[in-house]
Amino acid sequence: MARRPIRMIELDELLFRWQQGHNISQLSRSLGQSRQTVRKYLRLAKKQGLTRDGDDAQRAQALAAMRTESSRTLQAETPPRQRLLEPHDEQIRTWLAEPDMTLKQIWRLLGERGLTLSYASVKRFIRSHIEAISPKVTVRLETPPGQQAQVDFGRTRVRIGGQVHSLWVFVMTLSYSRHRFVRFVKRQDLATWIDCHIRAFEFFGGVPQTILLDNLKAGVIRPDLYDPTINRAYGELERHYGFTVDPARVATPEHKGKVERQMPVVRQQLVAGRSYLDSAELNQKALIWCREQVGREAHGTTCEPPMARFEQQEKAALQPLPEQPFERPTWGEAKVHPDHHVVFERSYYSLPSRFVGKMVWVRATRRLVEIYCDNELVKTHPRATRRGTWRSDPNDYPDAAKAFLFAHPQYCCKKAAEIGPHVARMVEEILSNHAIRNLRKAQGVLRLSDKYGPKRLDEACCYLLHFGATELRRLTHVLEQGIQPAWQSEDPPSVSLTEQAMGFLHPPESFAAMEVSR
Repeated sequence: MARRPIRMIELDELLFRWQQGHNISQLSRSLGQSRQTVRKYLRLAKKQGLTRDGDDAQRAQALAAMRTESSRTLQAETPPRQRLLEPHDEQIRTWLAEPDMTLKQIWRLLGERGLTLSYASVKRFIRSHIEAISPKVTVRLETPPGQQAQVDFGRTRVRIGGQVHSLWVFVMTLSYSRHRFVRFVKRQDLATWIDCHIRAFEFFGGVPQTILLDNLKAGVIRPDLYDPTINRAYGELERHYGFTVDPARVATPEHKGKVERQMPVVRQQLVAGRSYLDSAELNQKALIWCREQVGREAHGTTCEPPMARFEQQEKAALQPLPEQPFERPTWGEAKVHPDHHVVFERSYYSLPSRFVGKMVWVRATRRLVEIYCDNELVKTHPRATRRGTWRSDPNDYPDAAKAFLFAHPQYCCKKAAEIGPHVARMVEEILSNHAIRNLRKAQGVLRLSDKYGPKRLDEACCYLLHFGATELRRLTHVLEQGIQPAWQSEDPPSVSLTEQAMGFLHPPESFAAMEVSR
């Protein structure tokens, strides 16, 4: 017969029946104890003065004495399984000092070290030698299959490559089945938040009806119980996958207790006492843990393994994944500067003049940048591939600026004609050789009008053109030094030739090209 400890209520029944006249065999069969055990307890009772004809008071006094002696005996004797745990006492105390450690996790870690003991044995050893860990109590709300998932970010410290790193852990838990997705990340920004959602939906193979989330900035810009402001990029993810964002009340984590409870569980079972080579191994182990370890253990509330409950009842209730992948956008608010451009991620994008001075929203994808004003799309540009890039549309500028910036030769000639005829001739001479290469030079001539005035510039151009000069340096020198007052009235010097010299002159016709006949 299997040996098991006898309880006080059974011992009281044993002594009562013995006083009623039952023999050893009868007592053994009725109480499920061996005859040797029955004899042992009867000897102890007789030692305490109990007789067959004794009354209830005598039996109660004997039971109390037996209970005290039994407690002293148990304290003096250490069971064999408890002795197996004594060499691990220091390690167990070290584990208990870690945050989020539990008795169940210590039992798992001991099993991984080859110590095969029941959870009850480990728990008895810890509670008899070390202070026990008090469990936390939470309130749970049940939802239909596929109706809700709860998400949260939690902070944790993980040993990776021999060093302890501070990481964020993203957890999405399906409220009905308790099946979960876990991923460790370095940042808690919008891009990571959206990427974790996409990975979770692909992990589940579907999308729940609602997502219950905390009021972090990546999901909710302005928390409000009735009219929360959802992050624009997260709102696009919501519309693409067809779920509804349901922010929890501020500072009430108990409203999403299913995922809140998973945070310490993740730290206890994936982080406490473990180390990993790199983040890739960490996240791979997290997925295996979700599917094959915690996913196969019976849940304390549903009394079913989360994976079985998910595959049998909830997976079919999820919404299907969209056919097209989600292209993650980046949103930002910017002001349109006087140069007709907004600055977004250190690059510049132009808008028409009517938007100068206004605040606009910029939406950027991998290939495009879209600019919205009052929720209306007003401009689209190719996205810059590096910082400091200018994306300018000539049509966004007013006519005067457009002509100056983008129709340079024509504008310069027109402006020069407005200043004076000699300036116009000077600019035409400059642009006639190579308009694009000499464009900056022509613009320099026009800018001199602002400093020296149109009349003075026209006279200086006339003076230089008389000598066939168009250099900007000489023009500037003439404007600075001035022009001789009577330079135009001076006649060229006359030359008198002798008759002998006249004999060497040829008529102009003699210099014409003659066709050579063959």
